[in-house]
Amino acid sequence: MTIHNASPKINLMLHITDRQPSGFHHLQSLITFFGNGDQIEVQESDIFSLEIKGPFGKGLPIKDNLVLIAAEWIHELYPYQAKAHLTLTKNLPISSGIGGGSSDAATAISALIEMWELKLEESKKKELIKKSGLLGADVPVCLAHHLMNRSYFWIEGSGKEGLPEPLWKENPLADYSILLVNPKIAVSTPEIFRLYDRIYDKPIEPPKKSSELMDFLLKTKNSLAKPTSEIVPEIKKILDVLRASDDCLLARMSGSGATCFGIYKDTQACEEAISKMDPNWWVYKV
Repeated sequence: MTIHNASPKINLMLHITDRQPSGFHHLQSLITFFGNGDQIEVQESDIFSLEIKGPFGKGLPIKDNLVLIAAEWIHELYPYQAKAHLTLTKNLPISSGIGGGSSDAATAISALIEMWELKLEESKKKELIKKSGLLGADVPVCLAHHLMNRSYFWIEGSGKEGLPEPLWKENPLADYSILLVNPKIAVSTPEIFRLYDRIYDKPIEPPKKSSELMDFLLKTKNSLAKPTSEIVPEIKKILDVLRASDDCLLARMSGSGATCFGIYKDTQACEEAISKMDPNWWVYKV
């Protein structure tokens, strides 16, 4: 049985430029996938079933879990393939702005495609990515990470359109360390968007070269940080600690929160920062 990694999705920046007629906000976001996260295992079976374990697995629903929904969805497209028993090891906090559920669902789809030994053409991969928007706004970019073998994407729209733009093959943050910190407080994304003040950002262009990434990020922000901080004051505390730590090049909230991240120039600086974090927080070096 192969273990498949569902990496955390990190919104390195997130701007809101408008509101679509559908009611969804138009986002611009540069997203990366970094390090180990939740884990998905698949084993051939006569029925689809799901087992959940791990430090954040307690109390998660089985029947309406997005992993199971995603598995049944991809099977509808390939009905002659075997069904499977899936095991989710939940290592990432719930509703934390790093795409845990979406990344799990996308990883389950990718794992089943591998189990079925499907050799998909590029056009078919793109079709699946686009269709997966039915499962949730973050699922397409998470699925693109697996099927397109890229770790950096530019998002335009709500995400549900399923058209993430893959960026560079190289990893401009390969020599850096990233620290994820969460106050162990779940955040409702719809609630955050309801609190958003609708002061929209001007549209921008993504960096053309990977070498431009850090300069680009320093000129951007996460437009949801303000409304999220209003209901989770701990976010400001986390960001203050990250920014005050030595050699932190950038500190920001990911997605709709409450997970924040710090980018450090090296592993030593990142590990020194860990010692300054509140022991009640979830802290994870990726």
